[in-house]
Amino acid sequence: MASSAVILLVEGARPASSLAPALEGRGYHVVRASNSKEALSRVRTDAPALAVVNSTSLHTDGLRLCVDLKGATDEMPVIIIVRAGSDPEKITCADLVLVRPFTARKLLNRIVRLLPDSVGDVLRVGNFTLNPESRSLRVGKTEYHLTPMKAHLLEVFMRHPGEVLSREFLMKHVWQTDYLGDTRTVEVHIRWLREIIEADANHPFFLQTIRGVGYRFSVEPES
Repeated sequence: MASSAVILLVEGARPASSLAPALEGRGYHVVRASNSKEALSRVRTDAPALAVVNSTSLHTDGLRLCVDLKGATDEMPVIIIVRAGSDPEKITCADLVLVRPFTARKLLNRIVRLLPDSVGDVLRVGNFTLNPESRSLRVGKTEYHLTPMKAHLLEVFMRHPGEVLSREFLMKHVWQTDYLGDTRTVEVHIRWLREIIEADANHPFFLQTIRGVGYRFSVEPES
């Protein structure tokens, strides 16, 4: 399983507003194509988990391309983006039709629903993408390989974003123990994680200490 899903994005060479930044910001690995030939080549070489066809940026309506993509691999979901005024009921070549205008959040939510279950097991919170199985962490465009305990600790935080987690909670859910005689191991692993994910481990932004209570994994709100 990859640390982040590969998304095939088919859009014109110079789109008015590219969808790539929103996809990459969520942690997806985006491979691009600007025409049918390039798109089908990408399917063979990159095995994308899902394709997004931005027909509003192409010289064609993109329908034939959708048919070709589904013919190349019927396991890959295809999303087609069409102009305002289009009738989505008449478009049957794609798994999902999005009519402009729509928000980036709506597109990202639809992608999550369509991705295969094995890809969906990857955790995504803000700019962080974690694969608990392979222990691969992607922060933006930078990828790290974590030790089992660091990966498990971060997984617990990512499953409870914005929540204050006590040391007792972390000892029980990460170290599988109710023993609280010495919680320094929590502090040590928090420090190690901060050295990986923070710009300045001494002044953490993401992994915050809530004095006298515990820790909180906090990310900036999505735009």
